[in-house]
Amino acid sequence: MKLNTLSHFDEGILLEEKDSYATYKLKLPDGDGTASVYPVFPGIEVVKLDISSYRYTPAIVKAGNAVEINHCWAGRVEYRMKDGCLQYVGEGDIFLRHLQNHCNSIELPLGYYQGLVITIDLDAAPVQWENLLPGMPGNICKTLEGFFLHDECFMIQSKEQIKHIFSGMYSVPEEIRGAYYRLKIMELLLYLYYFDPASEKQVRIYERQQVEVVKQIQKHITEQLSHRFTIEELAREYCISATALKKHFKALYGQSLAAFMKEYRIRKAAVLLCETEQSIADISASVGYESQSKFTVAFKDLMKVTPLEYRKIHRLSIMGS
Repeated sequence: MKLNTLSHFDEGILLEEKDSYATYKLKLPDGDGTASVYPVFPGIEVVKLDISSYRYTPAIVKAGNAVEINHCWAGRVEYRMKDGCLQYVGEGDIFLRHLQNHCNSIELPLGYYQGLVITIDLDAAPVQWENLLPGMPGNICKTLEGFFLHDECFMIQSKEQIKHIFSGMYSVPEEIRGAYYRLKIMELLLYLYYFDPASEKQVRIYERQQVEVVKQIQKHITEQLSHRFTIEELAREYCISATALKKHFKALYGQSLAAFMKEYRIRKAAVLLCETEQSIADISASVGYESQSKFTVAFKDLMKVTPLEYRKIHRLSIMGS
């Protein structure tokens, strides 16, 4: 079995191959990842992605008449489309694009990503839904074409209905995954059939220079956790307006700068608790908390246990293994 030739993911190294799917190790410049490919209907496949990296370069392929539906489960994706715009897909979002609008760069701002890619070859997939499930209304091509009347890509932000469709697709047991995916693809197509594209506001970002400045700022502040920067201070230093900084930071990283840094500090502290013998007071100071009590409150708010409990749990898990 091979990856669909319409997919923009390189095959990489074949790790496992069975009758119903194949899993590949992806070739990434600064990390690793896997892509598991499940053919579900003629012309329709699902690719399950698990990536730990900040970027990868898509394969250049002949697009043909195909549509891709991307769902983000964890992490965040920046698509750089050939028409010049940047698209940011966060947790729970789905992003539809016609493969003629090839994205020449894909970046993962948080350094990790889990998601699904559903590729539909409109020339090979069953045109009438009746061919897939008796009683289904509509036509696959006409339904999907409705999302590309004004552009070759379309974003639907996280909604409860989307969560309902996709949540089980990441945890379903392997032995029934193929059948489960077929049911869920039908449910997704039915959802898109009744979805009104005009009801979803589309956001395009073209200020690439400002986006690059914000990435430099993020690198700067995450390398100096002991210092607490203000928006105004960073805006002056990097010659960007405070408004643009706030706007683009949230677009890139899915949170305000303050919320992002709070979580980043705590997750960095969690790593130090597990991997070092530093005291909690020293770890607290190293991630920017002068008060250990405030650090403990912030840590428990995110991790649901105190720093001391977190360290004990980690040590017990190592002993148990």
